[in-house]
Amino acid sequence: MRLKKVLDDIQKTEDKILELQEYVKKLKIQKKQMEDAEIIKAIRSMKMGSHEMLTFLDGIQKGTVTMQFDEEGNLSMDNQETGTVKEKSLEDEKMFSESEAEREVLEDEE
Repeated sequence: MRLKKVLDDIQKTEDKILELQEYVKKLKIQKKQMEDAEIIKAIRSMKMGSHEMLTFLDGIQKGTVTMQFDEEGNLSMDNQETGTVKEKSLEDEKMFSESEAEREVLEDEE
């Protein structure tokens, strides 16, 4: 009888492990989707034109764009290929965050 109980416990534990592995897999997918959404929000908040954005994204992929934050938290980007420097202050980000929050509230109301 004891062996049967141990075998049952092993089976239950293995089933639970499989469930938890599936759960972790779903959470990782959700995490990636949320990270992608944050990246998209950050890129869109830069208010670049289509050509400028394409050049910027191409520079990121090639590794020619560098980004740095100064002491006040302002972001500056340097494109080594074109020599372009773009700066973004925290005030710009705050305005974007507030308008994004308002948009989300309106979407929730619909």
